[in-house]
Amino acid sequence: MKKIITIENKKIGFNQRAFTIAEIGSNHNRDKKTVFKLIDACAEAGFDCVKFQIYDPEEAFSKKETTKDVKLDHLYGLKPWWIVARDKILMPREWFEEMFDYIRKKKMIPLSAIHRVEDCEFLMKFGLPAIKLASIDLNYFQLQKKLLKFKLPIIFSTGMGTEKEIIQSVNFFKKNKKSDIALLHCNSYYPPKNNMVNLNNIKHFEKKFKMIVGYSDHTEDNYTAFASVVLGAKIIEKHITLDKKYKGADHPFAIEPKEMKDFIYGIRKIEETLGSEKRKLSKEEFRNRLMIRRSIVAKKDITKGSVIKESDIKYARPGTGIPITKSKTVINKIAKKNIKSETIISQLMVRKK
Repeated sequence: MKKIITIENKKIGFNQRAFTIAEIGSNHNRDKKTVFKLIDACAEAGFDCVKFQIYDPEEAFSKKETTKDVKLDHLYGLKPWWIVARDKILMPREWFEEMFDYIRKKKMIPLSAIHRVEDCEFLMKFGLPAIKLASIDLNYFQLQKKLLKFKLPIIFSTGMGTEKEIIQSVNFFKKNKKSDIALLHCNSYYPPKNNMVNLNNIKHFEKKFKMIVGYSDHTEDNYTAFASVVLGAKIIEKHITLDKKYKGADHPFAIEPKEMKDFIYGIRKIEETLGSEKRKLSKEEFRNRLMIRRSIVAKKDITKGSVIKESDIKYARPGTGIPITKSKTVINKIAKKNIKSETIISQLMVRKK
């Protein structure tokens, strides 16, 4: 598997900044002005990518499935779910070209979850740069096989997937010599409780598969996403909204514009603080060594020619003198001159017997 993949102008992977994806999903409320406002908020916050969803509800859902089956009848009444998805959830297809252009104008990358080959072909007209596979399609190998022909990087989520299923999916791509892929750890309960998240899966999958691993976050705040950065997530996806109080299934656990700014600021701040695994002192910290570390200091007046005993000295700041680790170069040595109490002892002040 590749250590770095490129989506448009962004390198994603090892030793790179986390690639941040703002998931609009259904939170556009089928209002074009809302979509533009969300994109503007993403740009102002500093997201790398804005993501949509596209699918055919008649193909994706059984016509017998209702809003009650998906536990959303309290929002939409008792109706066939595919009709609600068509009329309330999906962004109109005719908006995609305009939205892709606007996202790029705002210096971000457009993306969409893909559930059908036909939808990938449709979005390729507008320069779809990568394929996002939702958790629902983790083991939908019939679709994945067909999508390989587009030769685009693939990011796939693993929500609801067992370890065995995730291994099968990774092995599918390996078998088909598909290396420009990334795996997103995900919990597909909305929103998940803290003890459901299992962020350590990020380290586990990176170690097991030696591939790019990220995190699709459905928690209600930013803290879990921040923790994922520390654990090595190289892609972080988060649902966004203009207002959590809007009617819709995904608004309550999405983040609002102010939280979006905090989300990006926090991630970049954490990345900056993570630094390198190699131990290296900054110039500023090295200067502080001289001020804060201990040196060998005369505890009392020491006369010239006397043998310096351990009781004659103390170990005190600053660190500009002989380091305490070299106390043997002073103890039981001869004072070459009178040394007043509280003097920082230097090597020039002592000699061997």
